[in-house]
Amino acid sequence: MVRSSTGTGRWRSARWAAVALLGASAALVGVSPAQAAGADIRSGSLTWGFKASFRAYLNTGNGNPPIAASEGASINSDGTFTFPAKGGTHDAGTGAIDARYGGKIVFSYPAHFFTISLANPTVVVTGGTAAVTADVDLTTTAAEPVSVRQATIATIAVTDGNPGGSGGTVTATDLAATLTAEGASAFNGFYSAGSALDPLSFTFSTGGGGEPAGPAVGVTPATGLDPAGATITVTGSGFDPEANGAAGIYVSFGRKVDEHWTNAGVLQVTKWVNKSNEPTEARDRLNADGTFRTTLPISAVYTDRTGTSVDCTKVQCYVITFAARGAADRSQDTFTPVTFSRTPAGGGDASQQITTTVTGGALTLGVTGSSVTLPAVSNGQVTTGALNAATVADLRGTNAGWSLVGQVADFASASGGTIAADNLGWTPSATVGIDGLAGTPGVVTPGAPAAPGAGLGTARALCTSATGASNGTFTCGAELQLGVPASAPAGDYSAVLTLTLS
Repeated sequence: MVRSSTGTGRWRSARWAAVALLGASAALVGVSPAQAAGADIRSGSLTWGFKASFRAYLNTGNGNPPIAASEGASINSDGTFTFPAKGGTHDAGTGAIDARYGGKIVFSYPAHFFTISLANPTVVVTGGTAAVTADVDLTTTAAEPVSVRQATIATIAVTDGNPGGSGGTVTATDLAATLTAEGASAFNGFYSAGSALDPLSFTFSTGGGGEPAGPAVGVTPATGLDPAGATITVTGSGFDPEANGAAGIYVSFGRKVDEHWTNAGVLQVTKWVNKSNEPTEARDRLNADGTFRTTLPISAVYTDRTGTSVDCTKVQCYVITFAARGAADRSQDTFTPVTFSRTPAGGGDASQQITTTVTGGALTLGVTGSSVTLPAVSNGQVTTGALNAATVADLRGTNAGWSLVGQVADFASASGGTIAADNLGWTPSATVGIDGLAGTPGVVTPGAPAAPGAGLGTARALCTSATGASNGTFTCGAELQLGVPASAPAGDYSAVLTLTLS
C-alpha cells in the first residue's frame, strides 16, 4: 500500500492557481416540467440572451459562426434570441404555466474545444416558483459529452403583474434569471450556480376553437419614466403578419386622437414592424407567429409635426399600434398607457462634478490550503483528490492577460522510494467571480487535462485569461490523479507542486 501526499512550495510574487473545466461531466437527469391544466397555448415567443458576457466571449473566438440559430429560433439585433411558441398550457385560475418554445441556439468555440447547443426552452410556473428547462448538448474533445433533456437550467423571478395579461394573452417582461446547479453542470462549469443570467421575456396566447387571440402589447417600463427621456421595450403578440398585404403595423408613442391612423403627425416616434423588415432604428421584424419585440426612445415633452407642444405629464400618452400604410383595418389597434414621474413644483437642478484617481491594482494569487493528502492506493492503481482552490485577482485594469501553470517534482519516500513526477495528472477547472461593481466580467479558460504517465513533470497550464478579457477575480482548481507504478516500494510519498502566475 502507498499513501501519497502533495505539498505546495513558496511562490514568488503572483504565485498559485487553479481553473474552470471544459472537461468531464456526468450526464444529467432531466427534470420534466410541471403539467398545468387549462387552455392550450397557440402562439407566442420567448426572448432571452442566456448571458451577455458568454456571448461576448464566444464572439472573440473562431466559431464559424460563434453563435448560430436554427429550427425556428432567431438572433435579434441586440444579440439576444427569440424562440417561437410550440404549445403548452395556461391555467388562468391558478396562474400555472407550462409554455413550451422551439428552436435551437448553438455556441461554438473550436479553439477552446467545445460546442454547446441550447434548444426547446420551456417556462414552468407553478405553486409560486418559476423556472426555465431546456435541452442542452455539449461536445468537447477534452471530456465526455453531456446531453440532457429539459433540465432545469435557471430559476426566474416572477412578481405580481409580471407575468400578466388578459383576454387569453400573457406577457412577462425582463424577468430576472439565475443559473441553477443543474444549469451550471450542463454548461460545464463556465459559471457557478447562483450566477445572474440575462433577463428573460415571454408572451403567449391561448384561444378557443382554434381561433387566434387578438393583439396584445406589453411595455417595460410603463410607469415612473424620467420625463427627460427613456428607452422603453415593447413586446407584442397576436398580430397578423399577412394582414393588409403583409404591410405590417406601426408601433408608435404619443397622444391619442381621432382617426389616429391618418394623423401620425401627432405622434412622437414611430417604428414600422413587418415580416420582411431588417431591424434598424426605424424598423423591426414581425415574427411569423404574430409576435415582436422592439424599443422606442421617448420623452415626456415633444413638439409634433403640426407644431403643437405635447406634455405627457399633463395629458395621457400611449404606445399605440395600428395597421401600416393607412389601412382601414382596426383589428391591429392597441393603446397601452405610459406615465412619467413629475418634477416637483418650485424645484431646480444643481450639479457637482465628481473626480477621483484610480491608481491601479496588482495581479495576485491566494489559496485555501497548503497541502493535499491523497487516499492510500495499491501499486498499479490511481488515487485521486482535489487541488486546493486558488483565487487569481487581476486588478491592474489593463486587461493584459495572464497564465497560471503548474509543475511537480518527483515523489519520494523516507525509505528512498521514488515515483516519477509525470505520474501525477490533473483535470483543471475554473470559474469567473461575480463582479458586484458592474464591471465587464473577464473570461477564464481551463488548461487541458493531463493523464497520469504524461502529467506534471513538465509545466502545464492550469488556467489562462487572454489579453482583452483578463480583468476580474477567478477561482481555479483541479482534480489530481496520481498513478502508482508496480515498481514503487511501499511507504509515505510526498512531492512539491509549484504553481506560477505570470
